[in-house]
Amino acid sequence: MADSTDPARLTFDPPGPGSWRLDAVHVPRPWSRFHGEVFGPNVSLGAGESARRYGSVSGRGRFALVNGFGYGSGSPLDPAELPARIAAAEETFATRRWRADLALWEQQAKPATIRSQLALQRIDTAALSPEDQLAHIATCRDNLAEMIQQHHRFNMAALLPIADLIAHLRQWLGARTDPPLGAFLALVRGSAPESAGAMPELDRLAQALRADPASRALLAEPDHAEVLARLRNAPGAVGPAASAYLDLVGTRVLDGLEVGAPTGNEVPEVLVKGIRRAVDAGPPAPGRSTAPEEARLLEALPAEHHATFQALLAEARHNSRLRDERGLYSDVWAAGICRTAILAAGTRLAAGGRLAQAAHLVEADWAEMQAILRNQGGPDADTLAARARYRTSVDASIAPPLLGDKPTPPTIPDNLPPAALRIARAMMASGDAMFGTAPETAPEPTRLRGIGSSPGTVTGTARVIRSPAEFGRLQPGDILVTPTTTESFNIVLPLLGGIVTDTGGLLSHAAIVSREYGIPGVVGTRNATSRIQDGATIRLDGLKGEVVLLP
Repeated sequence: MADSTDPARLTFDPPGPGSWRLDAVHVPRPWSRFHGEVFGPNVSLGAGESARRYGSVSGRGRFALVNGFGYGSGSPLDPAELPARIAAAEETFATRRWRADLALWEQQAKPATIRSQLALQRIDTAALSPEDQLAHIATCRDNLAEMIQQHHRFNMAALLPIADLIAHLRQWLGARTDPPLGAFLALVRGSAPESAGAMPELDRLAQALRADPASRALLAEPDHAEVLARLRNAPGAVGPAASAYLDLVGTRVLDGLEVGAPTGNEVPEVLVKGIRRAVDAGPPAPGRSTAPEEARLLEALPAEHHATFQALLAEARHNSRLRDERGLYSDVWAAGICRTAILAAGTRLAAGGRLAQAAHLVEADWAEMQAILRNQGGPDADTLAARARYRTSVDASIAPPLLGDKPTPPTIPDNLPPAALRIARAMMASGDAMFGTAPETAPEPTRLRGIGSSPGTVTGTARVIRSPAEFGRLQPGDILVTPTTTESFNIVLPLLGGIVTDTGGLLSHAAIVSREYGIPGVVGTRNATSRIQDGATIRLDGLKGEVVLLP
């Protein structure tokens, strides 16, 4: 990746043959070089394993950074693999493989991940020698690679059930838009508690604080980092409860999926606000679909499909929790652990004048980082500072959505057997619903149009948030306007009255959490963050997919 940090002088050349699509849904800003190196090969390994096991006939995906922005490209499946994929697809539906994978996640992968990552983050990197710091960062990097693979090994288990539902609905509804697809998907809400901010550890901490007025009073103190430290050391039940909760969430990155984003511990105000809300308001009340709502939507479908729809809906609900959990406990956490280790080494280097700021060390790629930590060269402080300014000052609006060859519409081989065909249709629907945006329409002075992701209307104050450093500005009831959200946003979402994003479709994170909270959501507006003024009053209609700018 070139070192130019002047957006006006950047050129965007395709990183290889074929057509490449920008991913602004998961990381809307430039990636750090360190993380981009780890992500590409490991997401391919994890996603590829998942696709093989389930019988997806899509080829192996490719990932590359262009001026720091992530681009992806697909490749055709090797015909020699097709018979095994067809057999795997048949077994997937015969055994409902996604249910076994959810059990595997709950009973083995998630508990083992929590144990291993807690052990890794308990190592005091600052107390290590320079050489041991480097060795520890290498260990954290290996862990990050494994956690990226783990996240994507569960892709099909997380996405296939709801994507299968979407594919069937599209077939049944045809060109109809009333009721919209988002209304049907809202029936899944209530199935992913952690996507709605529910955590037993937070509930226990809130309960302990309600019973301890002295510790509860700490939440009003202005030094939020000190508040968290004192909560950890508080007497009685509060201290252990605070440690159990903060150990799980404090080291997660807050925005995006990578080491270039700050952790909760670096933005302690966000953690304190979340705890304060849990104490004052109790556990989040996730949205729930109602029997009359389900009955009304069922009547919109041909009667011969009612039983199939209800069966598909049950499977989507069953596995819904995997959508967020596989990231929160895998690479979102591993990225924060890796970042924390890098910052500890960066603090030592900044104290010695080698870096302008400790956080600038994350701007080095792995080879550069090793050279810097061994005092064997690497980019100087000014170069790393310039990279940091670039990454934090630009977003995906400067990057072309497509590079390389003109994309051809995705097609599905018409000779696939039923099970493989069903998976192919579901995964095509998944891609559209993850990365899609609303169709371009003529600009309207006071109205934006997107994709209605969660029904309901709300009028409130727009809070335009572009980075975790601004999370502290969120007040209860605000309507979050942001380029995108990821699993790491979950900690602040209980405050919100609604969500509006520039990017993403019906399976994007923002769409899912708006449904889980039961708050209105409009995603894929393309330009909400540039058209809506921070502090403006807006009205959000999550059924129609409209945002109205009010005087």
